[in-house]
Amino acid sequence: MPSFNDAPTPQNTPASAAGSYMPKNASLDIPSTISENSELLKGMLANNPALLASIQAKLGELVGVDSGYFSSLPKKAKEGVYVLKTLQEKQYVIEAEFQADLLELERKYADKYKAIYEDRKKIVNGEVELKKEDIEHGKAVLEEELGDEEEEDGDENGNGNGNGNGNGNEDDDDAKENANVKGVPFFWLTAMQNLPPVADMISDRDVPVLEHLVDLRMEYMDKPGFKLIFEFSPNEYFKNKQIVKTYYYQKELGYTGEFVYDHAEGDEIQWTDNKHNVTVEIELRKQRNKHTKQVRTIEKTTPTYSFFNFFSPPSLPGNAANGDEGDEDDEFEEVDEELEAALQNDYS
Repeated sequence: MPSFNDAPTPQNTPASAAGSYMPKNASLDIPSTISENSELLKGMLANNPALLASIQAKLGELVGVDSGYFSSLPKKAKEGVYVLKTLQEKQYVIEAEFQADLLELERKYADKYKAIYEDRKKIVNGEVELKKEDIEHGKAVLEEELGDEEEEDGDENGNGNGNGNGNGNEDDDDAKENANVKGVPFFWLTAMQNLPPVADMISDRDVPVLEHLVDLRMEYMDKPGFKLIFEFSPNEYFKNKQIVKTYYYQKELGYTGEFVYDHAEGDEIQWTDNKHNVTVEIELRKQRNKHTKQVRTIEKTTPTYSFFNFFSPPSLPGNAANGDEGDEDDEFEEVDEELEAALQNDYS
């Protein structure tokens, strides 16, 4: 049976170091491998789980360990590796310059986008009068993208082919409907619900809150990093006008010259009360004093699934996280309401 020292080398180690660049008489100390075709070895491992576990543990210890490949190379081959490391270092310097230039380029075009995003915000929130030429141009672009599907649907339904009275009624209905419309209702909520990764984060309770989202934009910071700014209209849920999540990069570039993510911070959401806080569920519990039998009702909050955890991830379950310290003490015990109701019915 082979010893543990004969175990396979890590996967990134070549099975054979012999190559065309090596002299035929070069004698290399290459670690041997366990032959997977050995029926004897297979039988031993199958019938001895302890041995198999020991070998697997030994293999785990070998991950990242020097396989001896480089030390076994001839001097000239080692010198070639040294030169390759020099070239790699030069590449990283250029990569760092590229990343710095790329960041500046992104900032440059972010400034160019600002005017467009400001106009978008005004249109979405109904703050400007729409220009007829912009409407016609946008309609033409949309029809081209959809392949005139909307026009075909309109012809099938008889739109535009009715009598004069019918068109007049439709115009009146449109006028009444337009009088109550401001901008593009629920624009950002609809956009987020149609973006799969984000849509999965939105709960049913989040929807009425996100209906107040009036703008979403990104801003670069002076130092490497950026902000996602969510702007809301006044609402009954929280006091924040804006909720910002900031992403920070590390000061030093990564080994390959790229910016490395460090951490993110989210603004604290100033919920008006627990009832409107969609990141928690409220449970009312009754407790009875063990001595006086007096019953009191306490409010327990439990973190729940919500898009707004994006800004403030829920704390780990526990009394401190749920704000229960001081609410419960040794004199009070939980009251099972179903049991209370059953007892009341039994004695009534």
